[in-house]
Amino acid sequence: MTPEAILLSIRDQSGEGSYRFSCPRCRDTVEKPADRKVAALLLSAGVELDESPPEEEDELGPDALELAEHPEGRPSGPPFTVDDLISFHFLLKDDSRLHRDLPRS
Repeated sequence: MTPEAILLSIRDQSGEGSYRFSCPRCRDTVEKPADRKVAALLLSAGVELDESPPEEEDELGPDALELAEHPEGRPSGPPFTVDDLISFHFLLKDDSRLHRDLPRS
């Protein structure tokens, strides 16, 4: 997945928000929370920031934001961490490794 496939939304001055992308398998939109560190890493990796005005929040406030669960359930394996995101960022910068590891069509 390339940075162009991800859209980051920042809710307020705290720098927190969420990011969303289309699942490569089922094409459903998946949305995940992004704390300040994840948002900064996504931006540094070239992910586009959603500049549209935020939708009005309901009466419960910003913490009531519910993110959609993936329709296929939680994937197996350990949760994705900030360290994984950093590793992914450097993998994307290594063209020779990408050429070597990506399947040929």
